[in-house]
Amino acid sequence: MASISSPSKDHSAQALVQTAAGGTLPRFDGRSVERLKERGFSMDEIYRFVAPRRTLARRVEKGEPLTLAENDSAQRILRISELADKVFGEHEKAQRWLRKANRSLNGVVPIDLLESETGARLVEEAILRIDHGIYI
Repeated sequence: MASISSPSKDHSAQALVQTAAGGTLPRFDGRSVERLKERGFSMDEIYRFVAPRRTLARRVEKGEPLTLAENDSAQRILRISELADKVFGEHEKAQRWLRKANRSLNGVVPIDLLESETGARLVEEAILRIDHGIYI
């Protein structure tokens, strides 16, 4: 029985995700992580949320795409950043909100929750409450 190699397995998963998303989700590579910097995330935050410094450096050097998990992480912080911009109406205001302790999140800084999808959902819910005028 032939084993499935990691790149082939990753490629199959990529194709599945693209199909499920209707081809609408961009696939990040090491260089396209620059988009996150343009959105106001520091390189330290990108290393924390997406991939370690050496891993990203290697991906840039070799022109490799991010793994599915890394891509999901990049998509997660991009999604939350764009939602915050939409709700707050100003990018700078949204970025300040993401970096300030939040009462509705029990004093946790929203950006600190973006390491997981569960945490991102909590942040998303807090932003949506603000959008609906529910301030806690």
